[in-house]
Amino acid sequence: VADTTSPDWGTVMKSAAAIVTNRGGRTCHAAIVARELGIPAIVGTDAATRLIRTGDMISVSCAEGDVGKVYDGPIAFEVESVDLSTLTAPATHVMMNVGNPDIAFGLAPLPNDGVGLARMEFIIADSIKAHPMALVHPERLGERERAEIARLTANYASPSEFFVKRLSEGVGTIAAAFYPKPVVVRMSDFKSNEYASLLGGEVFEMQEANPMIGFRGASRYAHPAYREGFALECAAMTRVRDEMGLTNITLMIPFCRRIEEAEKVISLMRELGLERGKNGLEIYVMCEIPNNVMLIDQFSKHFDGFSIGSNDLTQLTLGVDRDSEIVAFDFDERDEGVKEIIRLAVEGAKRNGRHSGICGQAPSDYPEIAEFLVRLGIDSISLNPDTVLQTTRRIVDLEKRLGRGPRKTD
Repeated sequence: VADTTSPDWGTVMKSAAAIVTNRGGRTCHAAIVARELGIPAIVGTDAATRLIRTGDMISVSCAEGDVGKVYDGPIAFEVESVDLSTLTAPATHVMMNVGNPDIAFGLAPLPNDGVGLARMEFIIADSIKAHPMALVHPERLGERERAEIARLTANYASPSEFFVKRLSEGVGTIAAAFYPKPVVVRMSDFKSNEYASLLGGEVFEMQEANPMIGFRGASRYAHPAYREGFALECAAMTRVRDEMGLTNITLMIPFCRRIEEAEKVISLMRELGLERGKNGLEIYVMCEIPNNVMLIDQFSKHFDGFSIGSNDLTQLTLGVDRDSEIVAFDFDERDEGVKEIIRLAVEGAKRNGRHSGICGQAPSDYPEIAEFLVRLGIDSISLNPDTVLQTTRRIVDLEKRLGRGPRKTD
């Protein structure tokens, strides 16, 4: 029970049975991480820390519709079992959002077509804990931060090697758990305030009035303020593919605003050893900015696929801060304008012979969005693990009505 959470809370959240916060929206950090961990989370309550006292016995339920409930004391519950042998594979590929290496092997037996979104942020915050640039330039830090980095990296040749090995081990664990199925790994997408919360981060981050649409994603990668940090990310991904032999990973670029930015990032990745097309490497881009959809024919020249990030695409289409509690009622992926821009994205990807997928919260939260995507003919839908079974069954039933599938599997 807390006011809010941030990426550096990873270890605490992994040990929690449930999460309740005062602040946050349905796509805030606490909500997203809790879904991947498979624990209930109720966010934006406004009064959690005032009404719930240390030592109180409570039950947290997110199984009763859109609004979660906190009950005083324990409550009765039922466990539903599913015979996986009776579940057929739909024509639409069903993937999972998995960012925590610790649970990857436990999730792999679920019926799935791989990982549609593996976030680096969880591994960086939980296993590395330090800002990448602080590991490249520890000399810029104060005495306390330098001592802590020296402690963290004591068994490694250098702080940079510590980052590369820890990140590659985390990503490699997820890739190995699902091998040979594809695992789409998104390059880092912390916002500047989230980077600042990492060890040494305040030295390398400026304060922004609106980090959500500030210095994040692709804009950081070739920028002098982060280029060396991105080089470490690329070195880690090269190690996963070339040294570990886990060539089932596809890399994905987040928040790429402009065509020029795409060209610059793809060129830099090639320079850093990650050349699109070499050894089967595919590079996707998050389709989460209206400009990605408007210029999808041009973006298609630089990327092999598009993964719709419905969280950011919704907030930027509707002009709604997705983390704000006071306008949370206006954040709705089911809005006709949002659905139209998603339709244009899927059709644009198809027109250019590129993969189309979605990895935002919408199809996990709303069955009608999953059905809408299937009707569009999207290639893949990536879900939170706890919704895979029920959503897969809905997709199979819908495809039967549409005269599609089931898909033949080995």
